[in-house]
Amino acid sequence: MAIYNITVNRNADFTRSFQVKIDGVPVDIGGYQFDASLKENIHEPAGVAFTTVIASAVDGLFNISLSDTTTASMKSGTWVYDILMTDTAGFKTRLLEGQAFVKGGVTA
Repeated sequence: MAIYNITVNRNADFTRSFQVKIDGVPVDIGGYQFDASLKENIHEPAGVAFTTVIASAVDGLFNISLSDTTTASMKSGTWVYDILMTDTAGFKTRLLEGQAFVKGGVTA
């Protein structure tokens, strides 16, 4: 597991791409599932789910995203997030976690 902080701008679309590698070699993630969410703090019962999409299975690439309408409903501040990967055998791995800095903007 790695720690990676992100910045999410309110009222704007958010997309980030990631690549799964083992010893520097991309992992074929065909058939894998990715789940990711944000919470204002770790103790919140519910969070905001990212949309996750495999961009290129053979290259180990996947994307997480939030729509502008989703980010508009989020409060500015420091949130937490993580990404969970489930392989074809059902084994779950937390790939990333970190802080999500939700920034307000002037233009909606």
